Amino acid sequence: MSGTEIRNAVVLVIDQLGANLLGAYGSTLFETPNFNRLAAESLLFDQAISAAPHLIDAYDQFWGASEETSWLEKIGEAGYSPVMLSDAPELLTHASSKYFDRVLPFEKLSNDGPAAGMEQTELAHFFAQAAQAISSLEDGSCLWLHSRGLSGAWDAPLELRNQLANDEDPEPPHWCEPPSGWFDPDNDDPDQLLSYQQVCAAQVTLIDDFLGVVLDLMETDLGESTLLCLLSPRGYPLGEHGIVGSDCSHDFERCHGETLHVPMMIRMPERDSYNRFRSLRSGALVQPALVSQLLQDWFSGDAPMQQSLQNFAFRLPEKKKEITWTKSGDVNAVQTHAWKLITDGDRTSLYVKPDDRWEINDVSRRCPSIVAAMEDVMKDLTESGAILWPKGFELSAELSDRLE
Repeated sequence: MSGTEIRNAVVLVIDQLGANLLGAYGSTLFETPNFNRLAAESLLFDQAISAAPHLIDAYDQFWGASEETSWLEKIGEAGYSPVMLSDAPELLTHASSKYFDRVLPFEKLSNDGPAAGMEQTELAHFFAQAAQAISSLEDGSCLWLHSRGLSGAWDAPLELRNQLANDEDPEPPHWCEPPSGWFDPDNDDPDQLLSYQQVCAAQVTLIDDFLGVVLDLMETDLGESTLLCLLSPRGYPLGEHGIVGSDCSHDFERCHGETLHVPMMIRMPERDSYNRFRSLRSGALVQPALVSQLLQDWFSGDAPMQQSLQNFAFRLPEKKKEITWTKSGDVNAVQTHAWKLITDGDRTSLYVKPDDRWEINDVSRRCPSIVAAMEDVMKDLTESGAILWPKGFELSAELSDRLE
């Protein structure tokens, strides 16, 4: 292959990193300069909604749950080499992991308390090995990097935790186990929730710092041939809707935006033909597993990739056909540009979009006709099984048009 024909891809997946934690998506809680830097160089999807709040279910969508749907197998057959580095052991036994040509050995580091410095954290350990994998990338490779992110140890140094705390805040805690469980704002200690937020801020600051190392590596010759994707399978609730963390028993609560709205950034190589897709924001309503289609198109050549980017960057898909569907146990969530419905049959919540960004005001009792119409759409989706890119659905104006 000549230099202009080389095609590589690096996919960085950071578990439980919600869009609500990043400055590029409007957060002002703490600085995330390297995420901002990547966003400024990428096609950023403003409305990427996870298809599942459980890791393996999300990966069923990322990789394909069966041989018939795995894009990894297709790019392998086309002569490209899928390679994986993961600090999450459960991914090594996923049904589609067999399609990776190589699974890089991961040396595990375990901390049972705050690290002495940033370089001693679990995240630093992962990103050091990720940087080595990127530096050793062979032409024609698709490198999939999975970090446990906020589902791993919260071992940020005490010095960093203190730097991010306000003067009037209590001293940040010394624990490093990710918090998980119910939180009742009327009865539970608000300082406890504040401690979760403080340590979470320190963890995301670490991730942001190490992301800068990845971006610097991509500024080398790799930048001319390598597609960079950043995404997350799910976010991390911090008291919103009464839960903290990833307890799998809270399926209804985990179908709210703080868990399902995730970052998705596609940074195209530095080629003239792709420059117009840098520094763009797409308002298309998508599932993060769309990245599998984009990667398949990327390794198929410029024409299919250009068409996909054109569609989503410039909103060629009609709003009436844009819909996301999330399933978690018996709970289903369907979102359009105007509404979001969460239901398990016995319990139902409806929210106005985009006005109710934080999904605070349940209007299901006030809008029974919308609930019924959204339930009909959900039934159609369930019967079709088309969880990723539903085809043939035409939403009515009241379900698709944003309210004025």
